[in-house]
Amino acid sequence: MVTRRQLGSLALGATGAAALAACSGTSGSSSNKPASPRPSGAPDLKWTGTIKTGVQAYTPAVQGVKLAPGTAKLTAFGEAADAFTAMYPGIKIEFLGSDYKYDASQMPTQAAGGQLPDIWWQQYNIVNASFPKGVATNLLPYMQKPNPFIPGNTKWQDVFSDEIFNMTKVDDNTQYCNNGDFVGTAFFYNEDAFTKAGITAAPTTYPQLLDAAQKLKAAGITPSALPVFQTGYSWFSRLFLANFLGLDNLKKIDAFSKAKGISTSDVAVAWHQGIIDPRKNPAVLAWWPHAKDLYQTFDKSVTQLPKTPPAGSPNYETMFAGGKLGMVYDGTWLPTSVKSAGGSIKVGSFNWPSMAGIDQYATDYDSANSVGGPNAAWQFFVSSPKSDHTLQEQGKLDAVIAWMQFFTTPEWNTKIVNEYASFVPTLKGSKPLDSQKAIVDQLEKPLYAIQGGWEFTTETGDSLDALFQQFILGQVQFGQVQAKYVQIVEKGFNDYIKEHPIDFTKF
Repeated sequence: MVTRRQLGSLALGATGAAALAACSGTSGSSSNKPASPRPSGAPDLKWTGTIKTGVQAYTPAVQGVKLAPGTAKLTAFGEAADAFTAMYPGIKIEFLGSDYKYDASQMPTQAAGGQLPDIWWQQYNIVNASFPKGVATNLLPYMQKPNPFIPGNTKWQDVFSDEIFNMTKVDDNTQYCNNGDFVGTAFFYNEDAFTKAGITAAPTTYPQLLDAAQKLKAAGITPSALPVFQTGYSWFSRLFLANFLGLDNLKKIDAFSKAKGISTSDVAVAWHQGIIDPRKNPAVLAWWPHAKDLYQTFDKSVTQLPKTPPAGSPNYETMFAGGKLGMVYDGTWLPTSVKSAGGSIKVGSFNWPSMAGIDQYATDYDSANSVGGPNAAWQFFVSSPKSDHTLQEQGKLDAVIAWMQFFTTPEWNTKIVNEYASFVPTLKGSKPLDSQKAIVDQLEKPLYAIQGGWEFTTETGDSLDALFQQFILGQVQFGQVQAKYVQIVEKGFNDYIKEHPIDFTKF
């Protein structure tokens, strides 16, 4: 397995350079100016009108767009819209503001009424596992043809990271997600708090991490906080399970499909073969007590939060920014969030520590890069004519696809992602910021992200999240976990293969 992507130098092709140079950075709307020249092969769009575009964290500060307080004033996506509408003056790009919440529980309802925006953000695993079929347009047929806005491109798919592309597919024939950035995760710590607690060096092993938590606690500092139901199992399973399975098993699971990266179908084969079934492989659940040891030092008011916390619930990022926590395990967006919240703490960071030796099943495999990955802000989908009735207009879907192709180039990927400076652009030919070396180092390592069946369906994920929280809070014992875990994952497995049949005789 090769590294996750090739971090080549940025080479602006003639089309990309011209588009960037022509940006006005104003509103991303149509103008009365004559149309700018289009690259050879660009579609001759006859449709005119407005394309509603939701780009989540990359939302530009353009006229008419409402931004949440403290939101970074970005311009790059607006510049991309200006450049596109300069070529197609009859088209206007309307960005969704902070009043659109990207609520995964509400978006299917909007889809049922044909009211989704044309382009929107969501976590790919949620869309793949829980959104009804037909909500999003299958982009694979478009991605197997050239992107006319990338000079020399023969297949749009080729510009995406191979591993990420495979990970984010629904199955071999369906790809809903346009995924183009990477988020790293690490422990971020309050340097003054570490000094007060007498911690002179960042932990590099799991026992050292537990020791640092105890020292913080002894110094009167809450060591950390993390909501179990929201992020606990979904993050910790990736970190622990990959390590406890070991590199040989991970390579075997990844090899079930020819493409690089562990897909949901790979996980299904692994369950069928017993590799991730705790009845046949005790390593699958052996990490749970070790995770509980760490959670015992966390703020309990955050640990016990439900899946959807009520208004006014404690927020661990806000607590950290306010100097109330010694450290937090979070994404690379955290320093930006601390600054936006007005925090004045000095922030240091260290990667997830080595777990070698903490258990008979623990290995020396470094799984620090397994959380985050392609679950960042560049996860874009195109609605279908069923979920967005405006796409029934003749020619509109072609225009929406063209707009998505236009901004999905290495040049715009670099400009848009780097402006926000919290994630790394992942299209081949894009260039990360020099300040993101630590994240790039994670990118360069093979990615074996696996959650033991959490991936099968939303019901499976929610049930495992709840079971993990119950265990952490002492509401169920480990023996009960072993029985319930198998029931949950077995049902998820059966539900998944019912929708996505697999010929297990091939493996």
